[in-house]
Amino acid sequence: MKYALLTLTACILAATKLTSPGLAQAPDVSAPVLADFGASVADMRSALEPACTTINVRELDVAEMPIAQNSHTQIDCTGFVHAGQARLAEFVFADDALAFVWILTDAGEEAGLHAALTAQFGDASHDNPDVFAYTDHHVALRRDTPELLYYSPVIAPVYRSWFDQMSQ
Repeated sequence: MKYALLTLTACILAATKLTSPGLAQAPDVSAPVLADFGASVADMRSALEPACTTINVRELDVAEMPIAQNSHTQIDCTGFVHAGQARLAEFVFADDALAFVWILTDAGEEAGLHAALTAQFGDASHDNPDVFAYTDHHVALRRDTPELLYYSPVIAPVYRSWFDQMSQ
């Protein structure tokens, strides 16, 4: 009986922690569900319509993106809810295929986002003054410019090499 009471008490306390608005929970730092890597600009724009307060599609200089041959496009999505807040998210395309997503954060969030990433993915594969990278999960937290980066498995080797060079 004493064990059952302790177990019940522990369950109530755990439920209270999960549902009490005054208690902060680690933000979900998984890649955005809408980030369909490889999807076209048109498909992503349609998917993002209900998730953004405003959408702006920009054609950028293809020479500025080493992985692109023909086009470099970006969808800027304001009001995109991620890691517990509405943010500016930049969906970047190389040759009409979603390659990576940048989600702007605030410098004051670094410690909390780093803790959430580590809790979810384990220790960072790369930890240097500019970035915490979790290369096995295709995510990084930039420290020089506060933002989260999610990138396609197709370009993961490029990013791993880049993070390796930054760490030397």
